[in-house]
Amino acid sequence: MEENMYCQNRISYRVQEGDSLYKLAKQFHTTVTELILLNSGVNPYNLQTGMRLTICPGEGYVDENESKPSEGNTNKPTKTPVGGIVIIPGTTTQPGGTTRPGTTTQPGGTTRPGTTTQPENNMGVDLRQRMRMAWLNHITLVKFYLISFFENLSSQNAWKDAVYKNAEEILAIFAQYYPASAMQRFRKLFMEHLRLTDEVAAGLKADPAFSGAAMENWYINAEEIASFLSRQTPAYNETELRKMFYDHLDMERQQMEAYLDGDYETDIEIYLRSQQNMIELADFLTSGLLAR
Repeated sequence: MEENMYCQNRISYRVQEGDSLYKLAKQFHTTVTELILLNSGVNPYNLQTGMRLTICPGEGYVDENESKPSEGNTNKPTKTPVGGIVIIPGTTTQPGGTTRPGTTTQPGGTTRPGTTTQPENNMGVDLRQRMRMAWLNHITLVKFYLISFFENLSSQNAWKDAVYKNAEEILAIFAQYYPASAMQRFRKLFMEHLRLTDEVAAGLKADPAFSGAAMENWYINAEEIASFLSRQTPAYNETELRKMFYDHLDMERQQMEAYLDGDYETDIEIYLRSQQNMIELADFLTSGLLAR
């Protein structure tokens, strides 16, 4: 992920009429998740004509409007602003930031022409991206699984398997920092979270007003996870971490309730907010691990 998220020739793209998140992901050989990560201040599901997006094209992308550099002037940009795209070789942009040729910016950093700032080393950048992707995938896979469960689709077992595989990927990140004995406890707590999510979903499906023991235990489990992580990583503020997990459960529950009530607009709106919650949680977890 580091190569895609921090590539040299990012594109500043002006949204055209008819553009959508999925269309742009396909056009630029990237993914919906990468577009979200690169444009965290933008609601990519409600694109407005003229809006600027930062895009990092994936492997195989070829700009059909590419032009050759002028003879005798190799310092000029090799691509021109055609179709809403501007590429400046030798620069790297971040959402909401500005760049000048010969500078490279990183989130949270400032630059001067001819300088490069790196608030984190390569290991830190890689960890941050892996953590973000893992937790964003978590809420996305859980959402698809819950929809398949609510609709009694034949795909629900496949989605459930994907949720558990993603959980192992999250655990694998922490396994690089925690001893085996601690990871056994963490794995037990994480799997309990998934089991309780199943119970809460089943309860809400049977009764929209469900507030049984599974719901209470769901939140107790979140407290236990926050307490466990703060003991393993002193840099974690337990109160702050607990609130982040509570917010995650609140939004997941609200999405389930809205979906079962047929209020799909609210369901989608809450899901989009939960993406930002997951990015904040992932960055919080990353910072703590890097401080160990």
